[in-house]
Amino acid sequence: MLNNYSNKIYNISEIEENIIIGSLLGDGTISLYGRSKNAYYREHGSVKQLNYRLWKYEKLKNLDFKINTNYKYPKISSHCNIYFTTLYNKFYINKIKTITEENIKLLTHPIGLACFYMDDGTLVIDSVKRKDNSFYIFPRISLYTLSFSEDENIILKDHLENTFGIKTKIKYRKDGKKTILEINKKQDVINFIDVVKPYISEIPCMKYKINLEERFKEKKSKLKELGYININSWNSNIINNSYSIEEESFIIKSKENGLSTKEIANILNRPYWGIVDKLRRMKNI
Repeated sequence: MLNNYSNKIYNISEIEENIIIGSLLGDGTISLYGRSKNAYYREHGSVKQLNYRLWKYEKLKNLDFKINTNYKYPKISSHCNIYFTTLYNKFYINKIKTITEENIKLLTHPIGLACFYMDDGTLVIDSVKRKDNSFYIFPRISLYTLSFSEDENIILKDHLENTFGIKTKIKYRKDGKKTILEINKKQDVINFIDVVKPYISEIPCMKYKINLEERFKEKKSKLKELGYININSWNSNIINNSYSIEEESFIIKSKENGLSTKEIANILNRPYWGIVDKLRRMKNI
């Protein structure tokens, strides 16, 4: 006898839900199919991203997710279930995936932001040629939210800042619905990577999206191959965003004295979720 997944009640964790919500903002889709009264989740990607799909599958297998690698584009999917029907009704307006003030509140954990970035974000190392023929190289992070309107992007922009301390700006384009989110200020790029790095670091094929130092080296090498010698970039001590011994000591003493994680983050001028991850890692040492 086949299991009846349609009305099965899952005890969905914050991590599981955020992987689904973050992916839904990116490559994921929720669909109502045929005569089924409930919706299901699905996504696919290139073979190069197979390890990423396997990572998601492992995180979501308690929700009876399936993975199929026999296709040209490996895919993961859920069974039809009332939970996904609920999400469908929240995220699809007139059958179009839509960001609203209400549904975006479901994105509460940085693992969801990491999935969104891995699905639809890029880290680009740009360069500017100066009058003295020297080059200055710098990073830019883009979140390709072209399927969402400018108003939806503004809702997402405000949510990312209010929830994760991530500052983005609206950038206008000629394709899609004309707007994406971009991060190009030095500290904002660092803060973003600091927040998503703990999760992206688990997936080898995605590390290029957070490895600033390696990406800078590659860009410098390409410019040198073109004959350019005078190349300037960020100071290495800014790229290295590790915690000093003094900061680690301060975090330990502050927790012992009853300071909240948010207060510690504000004092150290670090992202809240960066401190959360640092505390987690310090406990595991």
